[in-house]
Amino acid sequence: MKNRPQLLAFVLGAFCAFAAPSAAQAQVGVNVQIGHPAWGPAVPAGTQYYYVPEIDGYYDLAAQRYIVLRNGQWVPVATMPGYDPRSFHPVVVNYRGRQPWAQYRDHHARYYRPVVVQQRPVVVQRPVVVQPRPVVVQRPVVVKQRTVVIDRRDNNGRGRNDDHGRGRR
Repeated sequence: MKNRPQLLAFVLGAFCAFAAPSAAQAQVGVNVQIGHPAWGPAVPAGTQYYYVPEIDGYYDLAAQRYIVLRNGQWVPVATMPGYDPRSFHPVVVNYRGRQPWAQYRDHHARYYRPVVVQQRPVVVQRPVVVQPRPVVVQRPVVVKQRTVVIDRRDNNGRGRNDDHGRGRR
């Protein structure tokens, strides 16, 4: 009976040792997009740059940055404000190195298309003001009638207005 508590402690310790999880395991997932962006065409292995005619610059596939000419220098930028990459028409550039702009004149001459923004005419909706028509009330016009007597006799002394103030004869 003396061994019973020792045996119970041994069984309980063994159970805890096997039931406890072994060393902690961690899983880390890294998602690296190698290849082309969703808006660009498929590229052969080893391709490093696109020439993007809409921005007249380049897109670095490895660094996932645009390279544009600003103030006379080629500058890498993360985004192009005011542009939607889904509307780009990138061209795969056969160049490996750090300066794709070394062939800029050739790329510009072949592929550059200036972006033409078609402005729609602005139609201004003017409010329609309905003015009531003026009401014209026509009143009957009463013309006073005068009786005018015209004497058709000649003026040789027998007609009217020939008495010259002397009365009638």
